[in-house]
Parts: sequence; structure tokens; C-alpha cells
Amino acid sequence: MGQETKKTTAKKGTELSQAKEALQQKNVELETAKSAVEKAEKARDIFLANMSHELRTPINTILGLNELILRESQEEAVKEYARDIRQAGNILLALVSDILDFSKLEADKMELTEGIYDVSSLLNDLINSISVQQRRKKLDLVLEIAQDIPYKLFGDEIHIRQIIGNLLSNAVRYTEKGRITLHVSWKELPKDSVELYVIVKDTGVGIKEEDIPKLFKAFQRMDSATRSKDDRTGLGLAITQRLIEMMGGKLEVQSVYGKGSAFSFKIVQKIVDREPLGDFEKQYKDSLRSIEDYHEKFIAPMGRILIVDDNAMNLAVAQGLLKGTRLQIDVAASGEECLELIKRKTYHLICMDHMMPVMDGVQTLHAIRALEGNPSRDIPVIALTANAVAGARELYLKEGFQDYLTKPIDADKFENMLIEYLPDNVVYLTNNRNISDEYEQTQEEGDGEFDIRESQLYLMGFNLRNGLRYMGGDKALYGKVLRDFHSILQEKETALKDFLQKGDMPGYTIIVHSLKGNARNVGADDLADEAFELEKMAKAGQLEDVTVRSPILFGMMNTMRNSLRVYLETEDAAGEKTGQQEPEESAGSITEDEWTRALQELAARLDDFDGESAAAKLRELKRYDRPESDKKMLRLCEKAIKDYAYDIALEVVNAVL
Repeated sequence: MGQETKKTTAKKGTELSQAKEALQQKNVELETAKSAVEKAEKARDIFLANMSHELRTPINTILGLNELILRESQEEAVKEYARDIRQAGNILLALVSDILDFSKLEADKMELTEGIYDVSSLLNDLINSISVQQRRKKLDLVLEIAQDIPYKLFGDEIHIRQIIGNLLSNAVRYTEKGRITLHVSWKELPKDSVELYVIVKDTGVGIKEEDIPKLFKAFQRMDSATRSKDDRTGLGLAITQRLIEMMGGKLEVQSVYGKGSAFSFKIVQKIVDREPLGDFEKQYKDSLRSIEDYHEKFIAPMGRILIVDDNAMNLAVAQGLLKGTRLQIDVAASGEECLELIKRKTYHLICMDHMMPVMDGVQTLHAIRALEGNPSRDIPVIALTANAVAGARELYLKEGFQDYLTKPIDADKFENMLIEYLPDNVVYLTNNRNISDEYEQTQEEGDGEFDIRESQLYLMGFNLRNGLRYMGGDKALYGKVLRDFHSILQEKETALKDFLQKGDMPGYTIIVHSLKGNARNVGADDLADEAFELEKMAKAGQLEDVTVRSPILFGMMNTMRNSLRVYLETEDAAGEKTGQQEPEESAGSITEDEWTRALQELAARLDDFDGESAAAKLRELKRYDRPESDKKMLRLCEKAIKDYAYDIALEVVNAVL
């Protein structure tokens, strides 16, 4: 029996040992499997992050080049295609972002990033994000914003913006007529907290009751009758719901099929500043009225401004408001990008958003003032901000801003501010005339006054009619802008050669892009086209190609500069001639030989493009008593000189000689 016990004990020991080994093996296998899963998840995250980045880069390039087509094309059919490309590109870009966000949520890798934010800035950005589509569909936007909401809160502004933005964009997408309503109210909680209550309502297609649960499932679509042509994968609301849940809230839906929907949620935020928001709805309506009644008060084709804002729609709105002014506008999406731009280019004015991530507007302003060798170091900087509370102006002036403008931007106030702070020599006031309408009227009525002058400018490389169109038909303004253009040609050529010598393609791109706009403004179309070709090469970093092709551009600039110098000198002379003068006494008679020699001298001056002395000689000849045929010849010659057509004036004189 003892022997039997020993055998049993030994057997149990063996089994236990085997069980331990099996357990250890299983643990090893589990660890291996866990490690493999973690590696797979990490690989997936890396892949999705890289894929998202790699896809965004070419999409942004496509959208950027497409914007150039929209701005520069004169063909309406081409612009319509470009608008479709922009719409599809933006949908694709949003889808890429949705996929990345959804993958993070699925892997529990999405984290809330909390910080201080301005409620009015948040609201302004959200309204701008839907404004283009909302106005295109002629939908009313109703704002029900509590005026006593504390204007500065602490929370995850980025994801709150994403949540409300998704709800608003869906409301616009699925509403063909009627209105969109944004309601924001609040309730105070203990420990300096508030409960924000947000509702987004629409009068759109609505949702069937049985379809509501599908809204929050990824890659689910509703029935085809309610879908819009740009409907996406259904990721937006799935992400929105998960984000709200991460913030401790819940997304509620009420809908009547065929009549509209309402999406609402409540989240808790911390109070940072109890100063009330104020009447945001009034600010918004005032800005709408200013846009509707707008026509440009000034033109500044040679004015250079930089607008800095981390929100793409805000940049688009600001650019759109200033489109009629012909300003050269650069944009930067961050303080860091702003600092890089001002190292390479001189501006007359900077408009700066306050609330930006990483480096806000105040920090960026201080960095601009401290940056050594910065050509824009001392220029005016205006704060663009949604902060309209008491004391805001004093805050910005104390920090060093020259002025500040609240969002939503009032177009009228914006232009008045630009007129005040831009240099006088680049601003041409329109005196409350709608110059675009005036130009169209001039074109319809016809104007033969510039025919001779147009041929002269054409020979110099200028399309006068295109230039006048960009100037709204203002001939005096066109003459002033030509003078400005002449003065910057040497400056830009020197800058381009400097960047080319250093191999600095980003710097070269900025200057050649600016030159393209300058040339287009005055109708120097061939020069603008050449600059555009070099801009594309420089953007692609093709240093060798840019080096080979740049001398062509420099040659065109040099020829144009020299021609313009002569042109402008003679313009000054003609200006003196056309002024009010006392009638000159007759110089009496002149012999035929003396008359011939005088005409030969006039011809020589015209042949040298010496407009000033030619005009003086002509004034002298007009004083002599001559037959009517000679007087008519002098009048024709005077008109040609007045129109800067010296070759035609020379032909008139030679026909007599």
C-alpha cells in the first residue's frame, strides 16, 4: 500500500509539473499573442497616422492649385469645374480626418486636450465653417446664444469645435430650404463649473424613427431618398457621439421625417472668466449687413498684408472681404508660419488672430518685435479677435497691437482700419464709387481715347484693357499703379537673384508669387505667366530648372523696367503740357528751311523717346503762324505724345518731312 501511495504521489507530482509547464507555455503564448496584438495595433496606428498625413499632403496641394485656378481663370466653365473639385476635395480631406479619428477612438487612443478658450471665438469659427454653403443654399441661420455665458472657459475646445461643427455641417447638408438654428445656453454648477447646453436644429429631410439607431454606427447610411449627393460614410456622427461621451455627456436626437431634426447635448466646463459674452447675435447680424451693403472704399494693388489665423475658414472669409481692394494678401495658419514669412517678405500690415494654439497672437506679436533683421519689425499689427468684452481694446493696445477688430468681421470697419494703417502711397480711395460697375459701363459705352496709348503699351508688354479691368476702369489709378510697378521691379529682381544664389526655393517662391500678382494687376500678362511657371518649379524644389529659366524672367523684367522708365518720364512731361496755361503769344513767321530743321529736331527727340523735350519743342512750333495743314499735323502729333505713342508721333512728323 505504501508503494501504491508513492506511485500515486509521483504521478500527481508529474501531472502537476506538466500542468505548470503547460500553464507556463500558455502564458508564453498569451504574452506572445498580446505582444503581437500590441505590435499590430501600433503598426495600425502608425500606418493610419502616416496614411492620413501622406494623403493630406497631396490633397492640400490639389486644393491649393485648384484655388489658383479659381482666382486666375476667366472662363466660367473652368471655374465651375474647379468649384466641383474644391467640394470633392474638401469631402475627401474630411473623410481622411474622420478615419484617423475613428481609429483612435476604436483603439482608445483619443485623448481630451483641455485648455482655456474664448466662447465668442469658438462661435465665430463655427459659423464661418458653414457660412459659404449656408448662403449658397439660401438658408437662414438663427442664433440663440445666451448673452450671459461666461466668455472664457476651460475645456477641450478642439473637440467641442469638432462636435458642434459636425452637427452644423450635417444640418446644412440635409436642409434644402428653411433655416438652421444654433442654440447655446448654460446652467451654473458648484466649484466654478457650468453645464453647457447645445442644440442644433434644422428644417431638413428628417430621419425615420427606425433609422435613428443607425446614425451612430460607423459606415451606415440612411435610405437613399434622404441622402444628399455629397453624403459620406456615416463616420461623423459616430465620432461625435463618442467624443461627447468622453466629456461625460450624451447626444440626444429628435426628428420628424420630412420636417427636420434636432441634435442636442450637455457637457460640463470650468469657468475661467465670468465676464459675460454679450450680444453675439447682434455682432453677427451687423457683420452680415456690412457684407451685403459692401463695395470697396479703396484699392491698393501694391499693398501687401499678412493675415494670421489657425482657422482656414476665417482666412477665407477675410480674403473674400478684401477681394475688391486688389490687396496682395498672404496668409499664415500659425504664429510660427507668420514668423517664417516675415523673414522673407516685407509687409505693410499684419492682421493677427489672438487665440491660436502653441503660439497665440500676443506671443507672436512679441516675437515679431524681437526678431532681428526683420523688415516688418515695426509695421502696424491689428488683432482680429472674437473677444468683445469690456477692456479688450485696452488689453490689446497694452500688448503692443495698433488696434483690434472683433469677429464676426464688419467689412466696413475692416476697410476703414486698413485705410488708416496702410501707407498713404499704396492706398487709392474710390470715393464711394463702385469702380467695378463703372468699368463695365465704360466698356459698354466704348472709349477711343486710349487707342493710341494702348498700342504703345502693348509694344511694351502690357495689356491695357486687362490692367484697367483689374483697376475697375480707373485710368488715373492705372497710371499710378504702373508707376508703383516700375519702382518694385528692381527690388523684386534683386530679391529673386539673392534667393536663387542661396538655393532658397521657399523664399524664391514667395517673391515670384508676389511678382505674378503685381504683373497681373497691370496687365503684364506674359511676365505674369512666366512668373507662374517659375513659381510652380520653385514650389516643387526644382532648383536646377529654376536656375536655367530665371534669366528669361530677369530679361523680361529688365526690358519692362527700362521701357516703363521712358514711359513715365514722358507722362510727367505730358502732364505739365496739359495743365492750364496762359495763351502764349505768337512767335510770328518762320522760313521753310527753319521749319524743316525744327521738325527734324522734333523727330530726333521722338526717335530717342525723349518725351519731355519733344513736348517742349512741339509747344514752340505751335506758336508759329503756319498753314492749317501744318496746324492739323501738330495737333495729331500732340495727341500722340499725350497718349505716349511716340512712334506714331514720329510717323506723323516724317510724313511731312
